[in-house]
Amino acid sequence: MAVVFLAMGCIPASAAGWTCSAPGLVSGAYDGGDTAYIHLTGFSTGNNYPVAKKGNRATGTTKNGTRFVCTQR
Repeated sequence: MAVVFLAMGCIPASAAGWTCSAPGLVSGAYDGGDTAYIHLTGFSTGNNYPVAKKGNRATGTTKNGTRFVCTQR
């Protein structure tokens, strides 16, 4: 799914060995825990959102319904 996000022109963001992708991503950070910080265009700041983690992949959805994925490098 990360390839699909990147193909849509999403900007990846990296933190501590993880890369996050989402449509309209300004910045993102994930450290392997229960939440990821996601900041999208059109918003002055980001927020922490819960993730479902499976192995080297974590997925979640922001308040406005934007799906994001973080993968471990």
